[in-house]
Parts: sequence; structure tokens; C-alpha cells
Amino acid sequence: MESKPRGLDTTPIGTFVVAGIILGCFFPMMTGLVTHGAAPLIGAIILGSAIVFIVLMVVEIQNGNLFGAVLNGVFGVLLGIAPALSMLAEFAGAGMGVAVDPRILGWYFMVVGLALFIIAFGAGTHFWHMAVLFWILCPVMIMTGMVFAGVGPPSWFPMLGWTLFGAGVYFLYMAAASFLGGMFRRPVLPVGGPLFKVPH
Repeated sequence: MESKPRGLDTTPIGTFVVAGIILGCFFPMMTGLVTHGAAPLIGAIILGSAIVFIVLMVVEIQNGNLFGAVLNGVFGVLLGIAPALSMLAEFAGAGMGVAVDPRILGWYFMVVGLALFIIAFGAGTHFWHMAVLFWILCPVMIMTGMVFAGVGPPSWFPMLGWTLFGAGVYFLYMAAASFLGGMFRRPVLPVGGPLFKVPH
């Protein structure tokens, strides 16, 4: 009797989207390549991407992939829907003359940074370098939150933006490795091994 085929691997989809958000939105925003007036467009892009993450989260839940489901949920909600709607609300409030205090978003990002620290351990069961990346992104997210919250200097933004640029290139590489490996049914780009070995 033929065994049931495994569900579609959604890794390349989500990883390409993450790379696009980081390199196409956060990097230019934080390094001053675009003005604050780009906020509603960035919010719309992130919101649209968040829908993809939520769909992928449901697919990974159905596939029984805990790490994939949590990662897509984090990117879809914590780093997708929530900040996107906040950006759009801030811009809409300013247009209506409503005083909006955007500093709350900074405190929110600090908590997200702590979540990334925990998720890094799960990432380490797949790739050692992904765990290292999330541990680097943890202080990056916290420092970004500090700037938004008004307890850190805006001069941090360029440094944080270029760090995110490196993260975006990393995700683009991992997306290419996953996609090409799936299409050619063999490893095409080297991706290394796990940091933590767990029984299967």
C-alpha cells in the first residue's frame, strides 16, 4: 500500500517573503533611504505579507510542523499584522489630527525581541547559523524598540538597519537553497547542520 505523501514544504515561500520585507521595507526605512511618509506603504506591504504567513502557519499546523507553525505565526502576527496596523493607524490618526503616541510600538518590539531569543533554540534544531541569527536579531529588535519607545537614540537606526540588511541577505540565501533543493531534489547550496540534535 502506497504511503501518504508528505505535505508541501512551505519553507521557500515564507523565507522569500521575510527577505523581501527586511530588504525592501525595514532596511530602507531604518537607514534613511525613505522618509516617514513611506510608513503607510510599508504597513500595507507588511500587512499583505502577514496574510501569507497566516496561511503558511495553518498549513504547517496541518503538516504537524511545530517550528514552522510558530515561526510563521510570529512573522505573521508579531512582526506582520500588529506593526502594519500600527503604522497605518498612526498615519491615519495624524491625517485626522488625532494625537497618536507611537512609543507603545517600541515596547512591543522589545517583547518580540525576547520571543526571538526563545525561538532561536528551536531554530538550532534545524541549522546552527539560524540560531545564531535569531540570537543576533534579539538585541537588534530590543534596540529598535528602545528607539521607537524614546529610550534609545535615533542614531542607532543606521547600524540596526545594516544589521537587518545582513539578515535579509541570509534569508534570501536560505530561501534560494530551499527552493532550488526542492526543485532539483538534491542539495544545491550548502546549508550546514543543526546546533542541537534531537531524536526523530
